[in-house]
Amino acid sequence: MRLKNKKYRKNRRLPRRQHVIRNYIRIRKFFPFKNFKEFYNETRERAKYSKIIEPCQDFRLINNPIEVIKTIAELKSLAKRDKIHRVIIDLTNLTHIDIGAISLMLSSVKELRNHKVRISGTQPLDEDVLDFIIKSGFFGNMSNVSPDISNTLQSHKKNNKNTLIIADCNMKGRGQLIGINIKQIRKLLLGEENHYQPLYTILMEMNANAFEHAYNDDKKHWVLGINFDEKSKKVFVTFTDNGLGIIQQLNLKRSTRVKEFISDFALLKTPDVFNNGILLQKVFDKVYNSRFKS
Repeated sequence: MRLKNKKYRKNRRLPRRQHVIRNYIRIRKFFPFKNFKEFYNETRERAKYSKIIEPCQDFRLINNPIEVIKTIAELKSLAKRDKIHRVIIDLTNLTHIDIGAISLMLSSVKELRNHKVRISGTQPLDEDVLDFIIKSGFFGNMSNVSPDISNTLQSHKKNNKNTLIIADCNMKGRGQLIGINIKQIRKLLLGEENHYQPLYTILMEMNANAFEHAYNDDKKHWVLGINFDEKSKKVFVTFTDNGLGIIQQLNLKRSTRVKEFISDFALLKTPDVFNNGILLQKVFDKVYNSRFKS
């Protein structure tokens, strides 16, 4: 519709400079670069500070623990690298995965996000693996997923019997949350939502250990996974904190190790005081206290 009033059209017209400014602001919203060279340099820098992690095809903690732990260790190490700003987890070629590996991976992703590292990834080509990951609740804990996965999550939401929960130091009522999920486990197995004290005691002890011993900073968290296998009618429960190990926390003075070395040598014992396996055994035998220096 053309305006007949010329005076009105003239008054509504913006000066050329204001037109340029307005268009510049609009363009910068979806292309925040002054020229192609700036765009090219930014793209190269982004690629330089990105890391692609590709897990092994058989990514099951029970069947292939060494490879799984190696991948998780690599993921965790990226949180301490200042130059890494983005991590891409390539799951394209995955053929097998279990709830244990998913829990460890989710805990590592949480740790990376706590260190302001951006996380993205690819979907497995294997439909059974993709379906298992979706049903596990892994993608439900991710802030940004594809529309296809988002739609699938909604379709599985009502009938999904699996749970994957992240709890951090800011979450209140963690004990109550554990109790609710224990009732869910009882319902899956026996059809009754009853409390089960032995399992509650174990999980609460793990909860306390995760927040008191597993981390040195305030980025404490744990992951609780519940996976129901309809074929075997079994429920698999995983609890992951992915923090420091006992050996890393055992802060023995070097003089203590030297004294034990001399003592073992005098008694004609094999001086294995520097062996991590022997140290770990002594922790469980309560020779050392892992919270304090000896």
